[in-house]
Amino acid sequence: MSVDVSKHLERAARSLERNRLEDAVEAYEAVLSEIPGHSEALQALGDLYTRLSQPDRAVKYYGMLFDRFFEMHEENKALAIYTRALKGIQQPPERMARYALLLQKQNRPDEAVEQYSFASELFLAHGNRDAALDCLERVAQLDPDNSGRQLAFAELAEQMGKNAIAARGLLRAGQLAEASGDAEAALKIMMRAHELVPKERGPALLCAQALLRRKDAAAAMQLLEPLARGEQDQAFLRTFGEALTFTGALERARDILERLPADQSETANRIFELADRYLAAHQDGEAVALLKKVQEKMGAAHRENDFASRLDALADSHGGSIPLAEFWAATYAQLNRETKYFDALVRLFDLYIAAGDIQNASKTFGMLVDIDPYDARNQKRFSLIEARGDPAFLSHIRSRLGQTATHGAETPPPPAAQGASLPASEQRSAQPTLEDLMVQAEIFLQYSLQPKAVERLQKIAELFPGEEKQNQRLRNLYQLANWWPEGSAEPQALSAERAASPAPPATDSADTMRDLAKISEISRALFRLPSARAILSAGINEIGTHLRVTRCIAVIGPTGKPPELASEFCAPNVEPANGALLVKLFSQLDRAAPDALGGLPLHAAAAPVLRELGLETVLGVALMDRERQSQAGMVVAGYASAHAWRAHETYFLQAVGDQILLGVNHTRRRTQTRTVGVADEKTGLLARSSYQECLLSEAHRAKSNGIALALTLVQIDGGPEVLRQQGEIQLERYVEQLARAFHALIRQTDLAIKYTAWTIAFILPDTGLAGAQILADKLRKAAAHIAPPWDGGVPLSFSASVAEAVARPDYDSEDIVTELINRAEAGLEEAQGRGGNVVIASRLRGK
Repeated sequence: MSVDVSKHLERAARSLERNRLEDAVEAYEAVLSEIPGHSEALQALGDLYTRLSQPDRAVKYYGMLFDRFFEMHEENKALAIYTRALKGIQQPPERMARYALLLQKQNRPDEAVEQYSFASELFLAHGNRDAALDCLERVAQLDPDNSGRQLAFAELAEQMGKNAIAARGLLRAGQLAEASGDAEAALKIMMRAHELVPKERGPALLCAQALLRRKDAAAAMQLLEPLARGEQDQAFLRTFGEALTFTGALERARDILERLPADQSETANRIFELADRYLAAHQDGEAVALLKKVQEKMGAAHRENDFASRLDALADSHGGSIPLAEFWAATYAQLNRETKYFDALVRLFDLYIAAGDIQNASKTFGMLVDIDPYDARNQKRFSLIEARGDPAFLSHIRSRLGQTATHGAETPPPPAAQGASLPASEQRSAQPTLEDLMVQAEIFLQYSLQPKAVERLQKIAELFPGEEKQNQRLRNLYQLANWWPEGSAEPQALSAERAASPAPPATDSADTMRDLAKISEISRALFRLPSARAILSAGINEIGTHLRVTRCIAVIGPTGKPPELASEFCAPNVEPANGALLVKLFSQLDRAAPDALGGLPLHAAAAPVLRELGLETVLGVALMDRERQSQAGMVVAGYASAHAWRAHETYFLQAVGDQILLGVNHTRRRTQTRTVGVADEKTGLLARSSYQECLLSEAHRAKSNGIALALTLVQIDGGPEVLRQQGEIQLERYVEQLARAFHALIRQTDLAIKYTAWTIAFILPDTGLAGAQILADKLRKAAAHIAPPWDGGVPLSFSASVAEAVARPDYDSEDIVTELINRAEAGLEEAQGRGGNVVIASRLRGK
């Protein structure tokens, strides 16, 4: 600082001490003459002129001080001086724009917009359109959802010949107009932007998208066509492909869309729209070819579920397309989703029948019977192909249906009609098997249907005389039913006691029989589901639909703790229940006294919480964990009107609830086993260490629920020699290929385990010996088409050993598993002794 300036500042300070304001002003002005931007002098002069009541001169110096602070980037000081001394007083537009910029940096957008707007008006009044445009552009950025500001900015830019900037503002204004529902005005604004910059991609693309939303695909294609050559932008290609699709240029659309990555949802939408157009134009082959390509891409991106759901919608829209139905079925076969695969095959069978293609209809019917020989509609399907089908195939299918007919849900025809419908040579094969009759008798006894159970036992005695002498299970059934065939070795005392006791009442009814059929159907459906949540949701919906209740609720988890899983069924127009009300409901049910059948009925008169749920009465059943002997959940069904609960409803609720709990627990255990025991991420095969644990778990479940369990071992013939010649790495690669092929053939509930380096074991729940043999044949056929990765690549031969677990009364789960493992391994040894390339079904003696 120069000596003169220091003297002037000292003189100004002395003058202020003596209150000589004019002398102080003179001294500070002398400082400014030496240093024009001196901040202290500017501040002092503004303050002194304010004290001297000369506001115009004070504003002058405050303004100069604001400019000085702004240039020195002292933003807080600049904001403070403007707010205190300059705001509300007319300022030059440049200073107002600077103040607006500081407000913008301070995140005060509303105030900044106001100042920018005032500044732009002043700039325009002074003829400075560039500065005005800059202010309006900032306003548009700060208030992007105001279409008026976007238009003002765009119009000024257009007047100045800055078309690119104007188009940007117009496009934003058009988007806002469309969002507000004014599609007509939006399109006009966007077209105006396109006209300003006709060679720019962005405006043309947005205009084309707006035209497509108005179903004017031809105009959209006309806009995009000049810009399409060499274009690689994905949004552009998707839009152009959509326009081509809807104008009927399907081949060009396909070329465009196949260049896009199918792992994006928008691309998948366009491709499935194209497939829909192909199908509508009766070009089913082109549609399926397109779908196969996108299936590969979406599968590689792990989006199989998305692809499947889109394919479902497409199949529903074009239910008459046989090629599409064939592809639909093949897709679910590849995904190993049995329920959906079955539904697709049903559709395919109906289409073949309608087209008169009996050969393919018969083939499809065979696959349906393989999946579910107990389906109630099998007899009807058989009747549709019986007149023109292959006699050998019909004989085979007739035999299979005869063996399972007694399990069907439909009412069988009278015996005379059955005998008349079959040749005499085939009536014997149509008789029910011993296993079928015993299963039915067990079900009838479980539900206290004594007369029906005795009827089945009489049939067993007629068809299989003396079987009880060697079949402990049948003897147990006779004893439980308190009925023995004539001439049996039943103790006389028991016979006399039975003769003296009155016959049990006949509790059979049409509703009970309907419930029994439904329980069987639901149990099969639940067993196919892959997750615990899916099982719970499906089970509750089945209960609610079957009983036609207002609400049905299920929770899984121990009492006194938050539920681990919960699901609710609501009748149409009924809102889901509030969680707090459900907690009250279950609390009251926990304290309710059970009735004679073990149900927990509750009525609104005693429990006001029911009316809050829109219910008048509910019935609950506790779900018990058999392993821990403790409550593990509850199922509750309720009606909005008065209802008298009947015995068969309690039976039905308890039976399906038990199946739900069993399925949930088993699915969790299986998932945990897979998580802990996976040996190889490439194959998904479980480690050998989990082999016995999985078998024990499945054997315990099979024994507890009276269901079948089978074990299949598939091995490469001459495996040790292959390992020695080709080495471990090559053999592992081959087993990886086999595992991928095998996983497509087994169910979600089956477990595949790497047994040895050349053998894979399959644990098959709810599968008998015949089903295991069928799977073994399928696995061997699939393996025969897989070439090994070493020189030559000639497919190898395979052998298989299948065995069904036998649950003897004196066997625990460990005994069952040990015996099953021994028989399966003995089967492999026998196959090796026969030279391989065979399936050995290991049976117990006498079986």
